[in-house]
Amino acid sequence: MFSCILFDLDGTISDPKQGICGCVQYALRSFGIEEPELDRLEPFIGPPLAESFMKYYNFTAEQAQEAVEKYRERFSVTGKYENVLYPGMGALLHDLKASGATLAIASSKPTVYVEDILVHFGIREYFDIVVGSELDGRRVHKEEVVAEVLSQLAARGESDPDKMVMIGDRSFDVEGAKAIGAHCIAVSYGYAQPGELENAGAEIIVRDVEGLRSVLLGGTQAGNSAQAGSGTQAGNSAQAGSSAQAGNSTATGSNTLSERYRGSAAKTKTKSGQFWSAVGTSALAMFAYYVISLLISSAILTAISVVYAIGLQELEGSSYNFWLNVASALSTFGAFIICYGIWHKKIRFHSTKEIDKLSIVPMVILAAAIAIGMNGVLTLTELYRFSPTFQRVSEMQFDTPVWLGIISYGILAPLGEEIVFRGVVYGQLRKVLKVPYAVVLSGLAFGLFHGNLVQAVYATVIGCLLALVYEWYGTIAAPMLFHSVANLFVYVMLELLPFGSVFLSVPSCVLFLVLSAGSLFLLWMLQGKAALRQKG
Repeated sequence: MFSCILFDLDGTISDPKQGICGCVQYALRSFGIEEPELDRLEPFIGPPLAESFMKYYNFTAEQAQEAVEKYRERFSVTGKYENVLYPGMGALLHDLKASGATLAIASSKPTVYVEDILVHFGIREYFDIVVGSELDGRRVHKEEVVAEVLSQLAARGESDPDKMVMIGDRSFDVEGAKAIGAHCIAVSYGYAQPGELENAGAEIIVRDVEGLRSVLLGGTQAGNSAQAGSGTQAGNSAQAGSSAQAGNSTATGSNTLSERYRGSAAKTKTKSGQFWSAVGTSALAMFAYYVISLLISSAILTAISVVYAIGLQELEGSSYNFWLNVASALSTFGAFIICYGIWHKKIRFHSTKEIDKLSIVPMVILAAAIAIGMNGVLTLTELYRFSPTFQRVSEMQFDTPVWLGIISYGILAPLGEEIVFRGVVYGQLRKVLKVPYAVVLSGLAFGLFHGNLVQAVYATVIGCLLALVYEWYGTIAAPMLFHSVANLFVYVMLELLPFGSVFLSVPSCVLFLVLSAGSLFLLWMLQGKAALRQKG
């Protein structure tokens, strides 16, 4: 049990999205900037406001300060109350206080607003120390805030960092704990970007308030929740589950958090455990997508057979392939809907990354060029001769009306496969592996899923590029667009145009592969550099 527990406020105790992002909208509007999507403003939650305005909108220092003043114009009246406690947080604070711990707030938000919010929720009584930034611009960085908390704790005779823990949802909170040599528990239900907490070196990462309770109190039940504050409001936890994950230890002291709590009710996971958990989730998503597609397709084909009152194979070749393609399209759509419903909370739809709009041009060129180039390589090497399955699949896929081919392979397949293979598989692997390893493993999974040699080689290469696109852009919409362009370009250029075979010659193959390499480099230069600028 820690004697001193420091809490961040936004994204840790309460969800401030509506208030903070709404006030950022208000401030931007005063500069003639309209930003209708609150999700795009989530990076403003946590860091100092002025720095965020300069970082994300290229404001000068003077403009950023003016924007902060406009922000506070709305926040001081309305925004600070557009806020909800995370479920179970009031009861947890009550029980921590009852256990004898000293509780403190260490927030980058101005202290005057922090005080108002704590009183509003009826939880001010639980905190012995409340420290935030100052309205005049002093003490805005988390290291300064945490240092002030430590100073006040020292005045109370409680200055042993090994008995302190900082709890927060961003890398700034982890770094603040490191600055004073305290332990750190990170919460993933807040507003950290994928991999942010792990890279910052959080010792333990918990997925919800119950996971936090398990670490701090050993899984004891909530006390009298009525005493947790009459102003407690219920919000929605961003992630389900109550397990805690062990990260890399960075705090000083005789033992780490993961050592201290290993085997306790917190059920901390080793890195190996995290890896296999990610692999298991990925395998489950792939299996579900396959089985759901198979069941829906089988049901549709059975229904068609009943309607025709004959075996489906007795239809003429084109009719047979047409109904197979119809069944494939509908099963893909059904699998997409179901998998989206199950795993959508694990997938990044709204990017918090800086996006260079010009980079979309080389991305589209890369998608088209690599698709044609890889088809040329596979054709020239005659790899299809070793895969009878591919020949049957290829014959079926392209013996279909143009409209159905476009819908099935240009729209539905990219939607369904990206939700599963980039959204879930790459997303899970990225949490436990560095980018190159996650890219390659997810690409291999995508290739093997296709079940024949030719498509396995093609899909592995395309899958690696799709994972990179997802990583660089931070939104599933990017690989969906890439995938759709690649599929449509192959379908139109190779199958619909009478001169399509010219694209499969050696000179054409070399040309498209060189174009692919150049486009990939340019894409990295534009969007990859934009992502690096945002991090730096």
